[in-house]
Amino acid sequence: MSDKIRLAQVGLGRWARVLARGAQRGDSIDIYSCYSRSEDKRRAFMDEYGVERSASSYEELLADPNVEGIMITTPNDTHRSLIVQALEAGKPVYTDKPVAQTLEDAAAIKAAVDASGLPFAVGHSARRLSGNRQMKRWIDDGTLGGVSMAEANFSNERGLELTPETWRWYLDKTPGGPLIQLGVHHADNLQYLLGPVAAVSAHTRKLFTKSEVPDATMTILEFESGALGYLGCGWASPGIYQIRLQGTQHNLMYDLDFTHWDEAHEADEHSSLVSQAYGDQERRPVELPKTDMFREQLEEFGLACRGEGKVEVGVDDAIRALSVVHCAIESNAIGGKAVEVKPYLERFGIA
Repeated sequence: MSDKIRLAQVGLGRWARVLARGAQRGDSIDIYSCYSRSEDKRRAFMDEYGVERSASSYEELLADPNVEGIMITTPNDTHRSLIVQALEAGKPVYTDKPVAQTLEDAAAIKAAVDASGLPFAVGHSARRLSGNRQMKRWIDDGTLGGVSMAEANFSNERGLELTPETWRWYLDKTPGGPLIQLGVHHADNLQYLLGPVAAVSAHTRKLFTKSEVPDATMTILEFESGALGYLGCGWASPGIYQIRLQGTQHNLMYDLDFTHWDEAHEADEHSSLVSQAYGDQERRPVELPKTDMFREQLEEFGLACRGEGKVEVGVDDAIRALSVVHCAIESNAIGGKAVEVKPYLERFGIA
């Protein structure tokens, strides 16, 4: 048997394939087994990615002693039960973002993670993009100066393509629409860069999608540091991914071509980060070292499964990102009034 870290994929849709390709770009992860309720999907996934075996039930998968960790890429509202069951079976878990559908589910997941002591990772991969890493370096080493404002937008055309056959069509499956699917990335990115969010104000609109979910959201973030941030996301336009930071010494402006999102090893080649120094009208390019966010996060998780590493984004960071989404939904429901994050989390027993 190979000494590669043996992970099992649960949920075999489009995103499972994106992650499988990411894992196969490295040399340390073996997608060893897989599970879906559909036998046809299991067979197709095995054939496409050279997966050695599959399980006919989730219980069978969890009972396999050769499986060292579980990768979950199923709809958001299934995360809680799958994660808790895996942890109780003694299996470390990687789950795609968001960590859960609701904060009630997130609280239950946190309790299971804390009780198990096992590695638990959440796929907030975007913070690993080279532009985000460079912005973090500029903040940490003081080059950027003090940050007063941040602007971020992550939007695409998904809302125009939704049909009643897709789970994202339904508000109870996708609360906040693009906010929980796209905006949650920037909810993590901005807190990674600037620290915790203290309060959230938001407005959402349903303008062009025929589904139940909104397709335009605008959220104002008040950080504990005192800085202010804007987080925009929509589902009715071509893809856009941007972050702007305004510092006392420099501004930084980051753009990524969303069409290259799925192939993370190419994304940095289709991105730009430019700086503008205080008192200088010229915008200068900042070098973006090549990264591969999907490969990196899975290799990190795999090493953690063997006790040889530590995951960067665990349950607490993931809950902080999800809390921004749900505070925004709450704010919209009360006419855009600010919702404080800490008291909101305390409602769900999350300190």
